[in-house]
Amino acid sequence: MSAQQNPEEEKKVAFYDRLKEELDKNKEWPLKYMYKFIVPNKEENEQKVKSAFDGKKFEFHKNFSKSGKYLSLTFVTEENSSDDIINRYRSLESVEGLVAL
Repeated sequence: MSAQQNPEEEKKVAFYDRLKEELDKNKEWPLKYMYKFIVPNKEENEQKVKSAFDGKKFEFHKNFSKSGKYLSLTFVTEENSSDDIINRYRSLESVEGLVAL
């Protein structure tokens, strides 16, 4: 890791390194992978997350929190590698308030 990385970026790098290790150790490719996200309940957030799956065939489920303040978005799609999964997560880092589960 670069000495210039901030602590938040270091946490992300460590998370993605662990995720890649686990995916590569336990999975055969291609595989169906389930992504689950929680975002503030705004139409633009749902569309931003969906755009990360453009060109992919996926199953999609949406649920609202009890208060209606948040959306739970679940995508199931076939992925070809751990790098594809990590790149998809990385592409969503700019969505404000997104929590990946």
